[in-house]
Amino acid sequence: MEKLQYVRTDRNGTKIYYDWICPRCGGAGEAQKWEYTGRICYGCGGTGKRPKPKTVKRYTPEYAEKLRKRQEERERKRLLKNPPPTEEEKRKKAWKGEGFQTTGAGFLHIGETYENKDSLKAAGGKWNIFLKGYIAPEPIEGLKGIEIQQVDASELCNEYGYIDSDKAYEYRQELDKENGRG
Repeated sequence: MEKLQYVRTDRNGTKIYYDWICPRCGGAGEAQKWEYTGRICYGCGGTGKRPKPKTVKRYTPEYAEKLRKRQEERERKRLLKNPPPTEEEKRKKAWKGEGFQTTGAGFLHIGETYENKDSLKAAGGKWNIFLKGYIAPEPIEGLKGIEIQQVDASELCNEYGYIDSDKAYEYRQELDKENGRG
């Protein structure tokens, strides 16, 4: 068991100890695995002790229960002020990160995307390697060599809202076959 130095007992019964053992070498001060650097532990300089002790507290069961209840109350209050997002909110956020609108609608821009990448990015477009194009929340008109195809996130994304590589790859292959590019 760990060697602890007793310091004091608080008024609530908590016993406070100091742990002086070096966490790097476990109190040995050296190790065979450090043979090429002199075997001496750099954490403690070979003494086996920490430069500053770690404080270890041992609570009484009653006080530990009291602390647990306080923590639960703090967490309850935090959740009231800032509730976690719902699955739908998470999905919509993921869609937005993929370039779709929060409704799931989006526009795939394919073709000469490299020459137009700055305009596509400025309009909120996100590159997708599987679709080999940019997905933007709105169609970006006036770009040379760009074909725009309306897409739906529910067709391309997984249950968490991120683009599924298999679905996207299949969609792009079908699109290329339809347009005689494949």
